[in-house]
Amino acid sequence: MTSPLRLPVAPRPFRNELLSSWMARVAARYGLEAPAMAAWLAGQGRGIRSLLQLDDIAPDPDLVRLWARACRVDQERLARLSLPHPFPDRSPAWILERPGVPVCLGCFDSDASAGRDSYLRSDWRLAEQVACPAHGEMLHDRCPVCSGQLRVSFRMRGGLLRPFCRKCEALLTGREGEKLRPWDAGFAAGVLDLQHQVQGLVWGEPDQRARLEKTIRALWAPLDRVDAARPVLALWFDQPGWNCPFEARGAVSREAPLQHLSVRWRALTLVALGDLFGAELVFDAELPEVAHRLISRAAPVFPRHQSRRQGKEPY
Repeated sequence: MTSPLRLPVAPRPFRNELLSSWMARVAARYGLEAPAMAAWLAGQGRGIRSLLQLDDIAPDPDLVRLWARACRVDQERLARLSLPHPFPDRSPAWILERPGVPVCLGCFDSDASAGRDSYLRSDWRLAEQVACPAHGEMLHDRCPVCSGQLRVSFRMRGGLLRPFCRKCEALLTGREGEKLRPWDAGFAAGVLDLQHQVQGLVWGEPDQRARLEKTIRALWAPLDRVDAARPVLALWFDQPGWNCPFEARGAVSREAPLQHLSVRWRALTLVALGDLFGAELVFDAELPEVAHRLISRAAPVFPRHQSRRQGKEPY
């Protein structure tokens, strides 16, 4: 019988760290990516097959048990790194399911300055989180060097695990790049205010959150036709002929549009909410005139699990 595997070195998880981030840091200590390390650990467990899916939202208990045993970490401590634990009352619609995690370069630089490993924060997976409150800058979901979809890889540098772009292998830092332009800082500050307001609605009364969700769905409803790729939000731009970019089309007609949008499109959605509905971000009794004109152009939206014959009333 094979004895349980014990890794000689395994970093402890940080309090606000994602489970996948901790696994990636453990693997990086051995020159591996997390899936490769998971495959190696699973091989010790006699062919457990479904353990390569590193899921921050609903991790496989067998996977958590395997890593906990190998790293000599309490299994419950690892389970608390999965997203339902730090945000127990949060609606699933407000947790990102997109692959990859948006990051704050300032947080990575702070990690290095404090003499600790860099790591991915759990609140970077919140759907309304598009800017970092600590550093006043926008999150990044694209590499600032190669502009590719960002996937973080950790590597040992100077005794610490530092973040690199998995595609172009550039060190992810805000210190060596272009300085934040004044208008960038101003935009981030405005978005942070909106982000704070949205968080209040998400954590507040259920009916307030429901109105917010309904409003966002309306902005991302198809424009004029059920099968249109242009959302109602296109009218807010006031640019004739403007087409929704491919990267944002997956959000059109979705039940939770923010889950399918990049950082910049989620930020733009917050800006549109503030512009159309004011400081409250949602309507109470009746729609503001401009918002009414936009939303009246929306095509009926049918839930994806319903046929159109069973359709319900449009927004």
